[in-house]
Amino acid sequence: LATACVLLSACGGGTGRVASPSEAAQANLNLGVGYLRQGRPDLAVDTLQRAIRIDPRLAAAHSALALAYDQLGNADDAETHHARAVRLAPSDPTIANSYAVFLCRRDRWTDAEPYFRRAASNPTYPTPAAALANAGTCALNAGDHERAEAYLRDALDRDPDFPDALAGLLELAYLKQNYLQARAFLQRYLEIRPATPSVLLRCVDVERALGDRAAADRCARRLREEFPRAREIADLERLEADGR
Repeated sequence: LATACVLLSACGGGTGRVASPSEAAQANLNLGVGYLRQGRPDLAVDTLQRAIRIDPRLAAAHSALALAYDQLGNADDAETHHARAVRLAPSDPTIANSYAVFLCRRDRWTDAEPYFRRAASNPTYPTPAAALANAGTCALNAGDHERAEAYLRDALDRDPDFPDALAGLLELAYLKQNYLQARAFLQRYLEIRPATPSVLLRCVDVERALGDRAAADRCARRLREEFPRAREIADLERLEADGR
């Protein structure tokens, strides 16, 4: 009913004013984004498709529709609309970052990097550290440790307390067996953010590597008590079974 109201009229104050196409498209976009936030991508698809039928050049609607398709497991349609969104709005940093994250999750670091850079370099983007940390995490997962460190440190230069950058540098230091540095990044992370299962498991690894069994046991105990159903519990049990 609300959507029909949007399409037929402005529905405001009983004036009977007919909504312009751009108003109707924007209203459907807003409704679709609302459905995404509620975890209802199926309803979002219908509403966002309606927005695009009204205004095929509404880049934000294509980007949101890509997210909805992605949540539904339809990667092909998701990529189609991500690509269309960046063609329609090449200077929009949010759209560029969204596409880059999509590509990164499909292990396409080389394709994703230019879009991360586009987002981070845009002076209108309010959170360049997010795009840089995303790029660093993507590079790290791709095994490109040199570029990962460069992006993650750049993110910290922009925002010294950005948690994703600290988590990425923690992981990178651990992989390089620089355990003291890993501990430092771990401590900085825990000062600004609640612990996550993955961070607590890495805490166990780091403290064991440094020979501090008491600290490792504290992290293991927190992991069990705070996240009893986390998949990291199985990883912790395997570590303990191996005597590590």
